[in-house]
Amino acid sequence: MKTYRENKGIIYMTDCTAYGIQRDILPKMVSGEVKTLMIADLLTPLSKQTKTRQAFIAFLNNLIEEGIAKITTYAMIWDKEVKANVITSVTDQAIAEGRHEWAKMGFLSRFIIFSYSYGRSTIAQILEEYSLHGLILGKNYIELPKEELDIELPKEIADKLDKTAVDIGKQFELYGIRAKINFRTLLKALAYRNGRNIVTEQEYKEFLELSDYMNFRLNPLKKSEWCSE
Repeated sequence: MKTYRENKGIIYMTDCTAYGIQRDILPKMVSGEVKTLMIADLLTPLSKQTKTRQAFIAFLNNLIEEGIAKITTYAMIWDKEVKANVITSVTDQAIAEGRHEWAKMGFLSRFIIFSYSYGRSTIAQILEEYSLHGLILGKNYIELPKEELDIELPKEIADKLDKTAVDIGKQFELYGIRAKINFRTLLKALAYRNGRNIVTEQEYKEFLELSDYMNFRLNPLKKSEWCSE
């Protein structure tokens, strides 16, 4: 996540509250300066008192999908419509503790959830890397586009997303509609990373490999053939 935080339109935070975002970040979202919140570890804002924590999750819940249209509280008055993306990470223990409560309010279904564990061979690889050198950021850095791009997604490929979307939706006792919307965006992002303005079967293949981790099963992480370089 640190690798990508220098991209234009991203604000990287280690701690935040709903009020702090409303006060300091919402104006930057309206101007277009900020489009994505990147929260390094969701545990930090979730470690607050219950009322503050619940307000934070409820705020993100609206910001991600419907957007914030009007806020009138004793501390904040806001009347401009704004919407943003959220990228964050959290431990498996925190997911286990909050999963059912978050699922009931639709919070988790707004994300593409990735969970994974490290197999022995992967751990050995990581340890070997750290024998050679320390942490190196920016190795696979991708510069995000400065303006919105029109990347085409052929219907025949979009149709293939239905089964995975329905399967993912079942995790939250939903139909998978939000999942398909998010998957469409992910496929277009993969096409952009691959230097294309149209989604191809190659991106769909990459998506299927990633889909092994779009669950709470903590499947062992394996090095994908398509990103081996």
